[in-house]
Amino acid sequence: MGKIMSVTGAISSDKLGFTSIHEHIFSDLTKDKWGTNSLLNDFQLAHEELMLYKQAGGKTIIDQTTGGLRGHDNELFPYQHALAIRKISESTGINIILGTGWYREPYYDKHIYSNTTNQLAEELVNDIEIGIEGTDVKAGILGEIGTHFTWMSAAEERVFRAVARAHNKTGVPIATHALNCPVGIAQLDIFEEEKVDLRKVIIGHCQSWPDKDYHLALAKRGAFLAFDRMGVINEYDRNIAFDLIKSLIDYGYTNQILLGQDVCYRSDYVIYGGNGYEYLPSKCEKDITDFGINREDYYKMVIDNPRNALNK
Repeated sequence: MGKIMSVTGAISSDKLGFTSIHEHIFSDLTKDKWGTNSLLNDFQLAHEELMLYKQAGGKTIIDQTTGGLRGHDNELFPYQHALAIRKISESTGINIILGTGWYREPYYDKHIYSNTTNQLAEELVNDIEIGIEGTDVKAGILGEIGTHFTWMSAAEERVFRAVARAHNKTGVPIATHALNCPVGIAQLDIFEEEKVDLRKVIIGHCQSWPDKDYHLALAKRGAFLAFDRMGVINEYDRNIAFDLIKSLIDYGYTNQILLGQDVCYRSDYVIYGGNGYEYLPSKCEKDITDFGINREDYYKMVIDNPRNALNK
């Protein structure tokens, strides 16, 4: 088995076990909507919610909290992000693979506009090979890397090309943010131009654009498809997502489907009435098998496929 970089060091990919492909543990979405619901900054609450995931059988979380989402207000985030993630991994015993990169343009730092593409790529390589933001905590995935609208801006294209170049140098897989539109196609186009092996790319939020032709187009090019708000969307939308997943299975693309929760609001937490991180290991199996997807395929999506996606 290959080695995958977690926040506590390299681990064998066969140790990942049950894996949620897209989560956030400490993050700041207040640029989208101001208020404490958009802030995940309470260590004790996060610990309790993650323990529910572990107790339900969860082993690994892919934390895709990239630059702009990490929070740098000392009053709201009185800890360095990467070090806090390592601390909570140690305290819970959950494997956490932490992402690097930049989220989407409204969250960009000014240096995105002044640095060259290759300079940005070197910054990402540094996060992977040395440590994130001056720490010794190394990134294990490039993501989530996003586009803000239904198209990719010039600055976002620069970031996508930098991510591609960092991937080509390090072999670390890529995960994207492609919300409420088929922009994943344009994302793959940029990666293909940069000679990325598209089998190492995860297109995110596929349930948000419920178009089977879109999903087939992504799958045919070799990418992984992440359905990553499964316990957050309502039952109607979740059944639509299950139908989309079943269609991919019927077409023979079971091995390219990934699942996650994308917890990013306090209202997602169990303590505030949400399904939390624990939905995938505790409830999703019943929901998805009741819909007509077999148990074997479900466990491929949460054990085998994440391992294959993360292996270099």
